[in-house]
Amino acid sequence: MRTKLFQVVCLLGTLLLRPQSASSQESLLLSSPLQPGMAVLLSVPGFPPGSHFTGSLAGKPFPLTPEGMALLAVDMEAKPGTLLLEVKMQPPTGQAVTLKKNLSLTKRSYKVEKLTLPEKKVDLDPADAARATKESAAIKATYQRRTERVGFTGGFRMPVTGRFSGVFGSRRLLNGQMRSPHNGVDIAAPENTPVVATAPGTVALLGRDYFFTGNTLLLDHGHGVVSLYAHLHDLRVAEGDWLPEGTVLGTVGMTGRATGPHLHWGILVRGERVDPTLLPGIVTQPTP
Repeated sequence: MRTKLFQVVCLLGTLLLRPQSASSQESLLLSSPLQPGMAVLLSVPGFPPGSHFTGSLAGKPFPLTPEGMALLAVDMEAKPGTLLLEVKMQPPTGQAVTLKKNLSLTKRSYKVEKLTLPEKKVDLDPADAARATKESAAIKATYQRRTERVGFTGGFRMPVTGRFSGVFGSRRLLNGQMRSPHNGVDIAAPENTPVVATAPGTVALLGRDYFFTGNTLLLDHGHGVVSLYAHLHDLRVAEGDWLPEGTVLGTVGMTGRATGPHLHWGILVRGERVDPTLLPGIVTQPTP
């Protein structure tokens, strides 16, 4: 029911992108304007059942569902400019139709965060470095998944309620050393607070006691959309399970490189790093 309602809201309340060469039913609908570090839901309504869709954004192909829906994303470090969105629809009979639209990206700025951690968590010895590299490779391999069963068309929800203690895109200064941008958000909450699935998906990876991310879980929502939940106190699901939205995955902890109980929540869309708090359907609470 929630999925159908979300789709109706998207179609009625979203930005309408209509090429001059297309009819009134041959339209591209986005859940909101696309910006760096953001993912939006694309809908192509009004076509006959059995149609086949292919799409590309700035020359990069992306998959669509048989219903003409896709999650589009632009990486956090995308440069300002114009991106060409193209969707080709081949109906069961008749000629293919190609819809095109130029999307304008504006510049997005990010803050710098200064953190102080134990030296052994910042400058790793050879054994810890080898372990962290192996664990990072397992996470990166999971981000390469491209499965067909999708769980993102109904939108997303917050996995836990709490205070935002780390923001998306911030450059982290660890003990005076500049590190990579923060590609997720940190949500501080009491230890053992339940953490739930942000959208339906398959448990793609359970990482136990990883050096950086502690107890780590990755959910595959299909079409290269993967969410990550890190620093969990415990893990309560099994690898390979398909989980409905809202399923308890585990609880908030402070495992791995963490200075207090919180959830690190991130999402990649076919390798593009996006702000999970800006996902379609997300409603965030103000930070105290």
